[in-house]
Amino acid sequence: MKIREATASDIDGIAFVHATSWKTTYKGLISDEFLDNFTVEARRKRWIQNFENPNKDEVMYVAEDESGMIIGFANGGARREPDLYDAELYALYLLKEHQGKGLGKQLIRSVAQNLLKKNYSSFMTWVLVGNPAIHFYHSVGGESISSIEVKIGDELLEEIKIGWQDIRGIGIDE
Repeated sequence: MKIREATASDIDGIAFVHATSWKTTYKGLISDEFLDNFTVEARRKRWIQNFENPNKDEVMYVAEDESGMIIGFANGGARREPDLYDAELYALYLLKEHQGKGLGKQLIRSVAQNLLKKNYSSFMTWVLVGNPAIHFYHSVGGESISSIEVKIGDELLEEIKIGWQDIRGIGIDE
């Protein structure tokens, strides 16, 4: 397994992981109708735009298996909305069969370390209530801070803000 910075040539793999992970992670949390329309092609278009117009200081890493296939990714950058935290983890997804192997920790640490070098000091992310990854974020030092209601498709759902007052609390120095 290998973690490396993503390039535009990774868009197809990232889009596949993104769409597939949503369908496995959010099954039963988000409507089947919404998930059925969460396609690789739609994600591909989003990631093309993302690579063409990245947010300030945005970074992205991919996880590859032994064959070079992208099996996960994480990206983050400057906080998208004013907050006590200055950096944000925008996304972290792994194909289900590769979860629980330490790749998520490597991905989140890679993003955090890169942002620390860019002088960001704190970090946060949003996690949908019911997502089993909430335990993962707590295991790497995140604390549940607050929650908000979000609209996904036609449903109102709850997301939890998980934060690290000190970005180094993600275990960068371990």
